[in-house]
Amino acid sequence: MRLRSLLIAFLTLCFLTASIVASSDDYYQPLVPSPQGNTIVNWRMAEVPELAVQWGWTGEGAWLAESADIMSFTITTLDEYVTGDLTIGNFTIEANNTDVAGNLVLGVWGSTPFYPGLVVAIGQDNLDDLNATAYAVAERVQGNLNGTMESSYESVVVGGTSYDSIVFDYEQDPSGFGEPQRTYLAYDTLTGVLVRANTSITIVNEYILVLEIQSILSPGPDMLLIVGGLSIVAIVVIVIVVVKRR
Repeated sequence: MRLRSLLIAFLTLCFLTASIVASSDDYYQPLVPSPQGNTIVNWRMAEVPELAVQWGWTGEGAWLAESADIMSFTITTLDEYVTGDLTIGNFTIEANNTDVAGNLVLGVWGSTPFYPGLVVAIGQDNLDDLNATAYAVAERVQGNLNGTMESSYESVVVGGTSYDSIVFDYEQDPSGFGEPQRTYLAYDTLTGVLVRANTSITIVNEYILVLEIQSILSPGPDMLLIVGGLSIVAIVVIVIVVVKRR
């Protein structure tokens, strides 16, 4: 009886642990933080602004980088908001996807903002929603920047690797003040990770940022495999004990 109770308790713990790890189903599972640690995504900065760029509006600091520097994002939360520690040039800050998209111009401001940032939810329903938001932000209505948005599914090659991607290409209409925004974003449909970005705008100073995916570093074995392995070992041990007692 005691042995049976231990078996039930152990299996319950395994299923609970597995359900925790398997949360955030809208995202590529190896990106989900686990007891083993957090995934780090790295991008090569092919082009960067010449001058330091202010982050936020409340004195968080400014970042300055050089071409070929690595920008990294350590994912700490993956749910409604993708949050992590961003290191860009000489600057590190904890930020969510919306903050990153707004500050690095990886999206488009509007009455319905399009701020996909560094990581997007995967699956056709989520990609369809993302696509709808992209076109909504380009509609010529009050509160939006007038411009044109195009999207497509295509293969994007970065560093010799081909990624099946959803691509967004936005061009703001000329405003007569500075250079209009031009933003190209390509997301791998398997992982949801930004694989290439080319974004620029000039208001006072010229801003240009070109990113290319460098690596996705997972912390270790998938927790589900560990839980499954432990469950099998435990069941085998319990069966052996039961057989021997008979």
